Amino acid sequence: MSDSPKADDARDDYILQERLNGRSARSIGKELHCPVSEVDESLDRTLPKITNEAKRRIIALDIDHLDELLKVFFNRAVEKVDAQAGLLVVKILERKSALLGLDSPQKLDVVQVQAHKEPSSHERIKEAIMRVANSGTPAQRAVRRLLNELSPEEALARLGGEVEVSDNEPSTH
Repeated sequence: MSDSPKADDARDDYILQERLNGRSARSIGKELHCPVSEVDESLDRTLPKITNEAKRRIIALDIDHLDELLKVFFNRAVEKVDAQAGLLVVKILERKSALLGLDSPQKLDVVQVQAHKEPSSHERIKEAIMRVANSGTPAQRAVRRLLNELSPEEALARLGGEVEVSDNEPSTH
């Protein structure tokens, strides 16, 4: 950036004109030996600020222009039975409706979305345990089923094991 405000203004005007002519910010930055962020900052300084008030003014001016065109082409369509003028009147009315937000959606697709419920970590662990429990041969599954029906002491007694009581856990010999 230069120390002179006139040089900065001229540079900003140049950047704006080049962007309006279709050049990319990157290309302009390369030419001026500056980063794209400086080109963008220059544009922010030179382009008008789009506020809600500015939008309201622009829409009001556009509506006024459309009303003037509507007067001319409506009269031509009616008095001279001009089909092209009639089509233009319809286009003007459509544009006014769009600017004022009077148009309702042309088509409304109602889509019901159901989120796929992911299993919780508890459910995933339970499924993994059940897969292991249900694996094996039919004889192994039958043994597991019978063991589940017995108390631990009954199961050990049937298998011929002895229970030794210790401070920590029972063990078998």
